[in-house]
Amino acid sequence: MNQEKNLQGVFHGVHDIRVDESSRPKNTDDGVIIKVSKAGICGSDIHFYHSEIVPPGSVLGHEFTGVINEVGQNVKGLSPGMRVVVNPMVNGIGLGLKPGGFANYIHVENAARNVNVIPIPENISKEQGALIEPLTVGYAGVNLVAVKKETNAIVFGAGTIGLATIASLASKGVKTIIASDVSDKRLEKARELGATITFNPSSAKMGLQDFLIEKLGSTPSLFGMELPNLDAAFECSGVPSVFIDALNGLRIKGKLIILATYPQKIEIDISHLVLQKALTVQGSFAYTSEEMIQVIDLVSSGKVDLTSIVTHEYALKELPQAFETQADSQKSIKVLVAIS
Repeated sequence: MNQEKNLQGVFHGVHDIRVDESSRPKNTDDGVIIKVSKAGICGSDIHFYHSEIVPPGSVLGHEFTGVINEVGQNVKGLSPGMRVVVNPMVNGIGLGLKPGGFANYIHVENAARNVNVIPIPENISKEQGALIEPLTVGYAGVNLVAVKKETNAIVFGAGTIGLATIASLASKGVKTIIASDVSDKRLEKARELGATITFNPSSAKMGLQDFLIEKLGSTPSLFGMELPNLDAAFECSGVPSVFIDALNGLRIKGKLIILATYPQKIEIDISHLVLQKALTVQGSFAYTSEEMIQVIDLVSSGKVDLTSIVTHEYALKELPQAFETQADSQKSIKVLVAIS
């Protein structure tokens, strides 16, 4: 059985991802073999695609769902036929450390139920399963802010992570959620997922600061200037100028959560933008397995469904084309890869 061939999406260098054939991975006593059903292309996969952050030969793909095919004799609580998702942060799966989910089969070593291998219920579709990981990214970012119903929040960038953040805010009952993006198509999707106000800086008749004051009201600063009554900002765009906009828009003691990566260094006036406003600026890169389980419950209960953000789906053999599509933000929001 282990002689079966295994197709894998392998990074060979900048803008060079190929579908290579290898032997199916062998299991270990403490591991499981998962037959991958569906996988998503993440923004970080595209970041890898444009650079050499991960070494050539890396099998990418960390957003995926599948079915357990084999279970090692020392593994407890997991069984063949069980539908699962994987927390890739535990083993570094698809992140350059261990082979990822752009493959027919994947081996997860040191498999532990609800730690790195997490069961999902039957009422979660393959598409929903492939979106659990990015939804958890947004959910974890929201958890860094003690949001309440009356929290005024803005999400910059309505790509996958931004939309996941909006859906997570809505799931927590936040009543005022602003989405900012240069694409009206993405802003429409943001409204579907819970945004109550949208702002397109490329077509707006006023600047962001004035827009926020108009929508949220103002609050005084230490130096007599009026600031928008904005409690929390979630930066998901990866655009340096937007990072500055986020700092400018927050009220005194507001909080900025960064969920994006940036193509270059950003220079900011710390004293004016952060110190004098007593802002909290925090990065949000990973999440806990407990948060992933909470997200699975949200999806299973029907409170959150991200499948409407999927704009394209490709077969595994079409992975190079799928990457090109995902890299074009004018063409796509979320690209999935159907594997089995």
